[in-house]
Amino acid sequence: MKSSLWLVFLILFTQFLDASEVLAIVNGEKITTEVAPKNFKTLDKDTKQKIIKRLIEKKLASDFALSHKEITNSKEFKKVLEHVFKMSKKPNKDKSLANLLKENATFEGYTKEQLASKKGLLAFDFILDKKAKEFENNTEEIKKYYEQNRYKYDTPAMYELLTIVVDDKNLANKIYEELKSSKNRVKTFENLAKKYSLAPSNMYGGYFGKIPKDSLNELLKKSLNGLKRGNFTKPIKTEFGYQIFYLLNDIPEFKSTFETVEYQVKNDYLRKKVKEWAIKKINELKNSSDIKIVYR
Repeated sequence: MKSSLWLVFLILFTQFLDASEVLAIVNGEKITTEVAPKNFKTLDKDTKQKIIKRLIEKKLASDFALSHKEITNSKEFKKVLEHVFKMSKKPNKDKSLANLLKENATFEGYTKEQLASKKGLLAFDFILDKKAKEFENNTEEIKKYYEQNRYKYDTPAMYELLTIVVDDKNLANKIYEELKSSKNRVKTFENLAKKYSLAPSNMYGGYFGKIPKDSLNELLKKSLNGLKRGNFTKPIKTEFGYQIFYLLNDIPEFKSTFETVEYQVKNDYLRKKVKEWAIKKINELKNSSDIKIVYR
């Protein structure tokens, strides 16, 4: 429904400590271990402090979002909130999901602090989604972003390869001859890689990956040059032993235009802008808030 980048602000802890302990106080309200990870007490000091700082940021974002009644009173927010809790817990028989919207709501398995945090983070997620819609009409800015980051959307010419690595020349030649006589070369290559190859890729049938042609050494460039898809090289002496390469794909260079990658560019631009806005807003909230870390 929304980009995974701003959904990161909707991290909902589902495991909590049994005993509540105050970690920090933000604008007179306590942040306790009820909203901390279950293993909080077992963590080292630096990790605990990082978690507390993140909980403070979540608290600031949550309180800010809950003050936007046009969001929390909207039908869409109520619908998503109900769905979130239907997926996580069953309500008490005497409590309707509508009660979740109340300031002092209770819900089976959750404290008031946990509920307020979940509702606030969901509301903040809605704010981020709204911001994304504001930014998505910045066509000229999106094009400028593309020009500045064009390299991300271009693809160099590449080979997609399988490989078999052995340390014995005679074995390499034997494998080569078996491949030549095979009717299903790729299947045979994968089986031989699993059986003989010394490379870690043997468990994946010798899959070597996609390699930019410009990054290959001269020996491999020469061996692969002119090789057609579905064929393989003779054994090549390399620093790893004797290698045979199978050409899965010969991928041509792709030079993008804004039109061909517009959808991806737009999403990348929106993620960047929304993240920048969220960081700036949380920093503003920090600077204007009374924050005290209690847990040391």
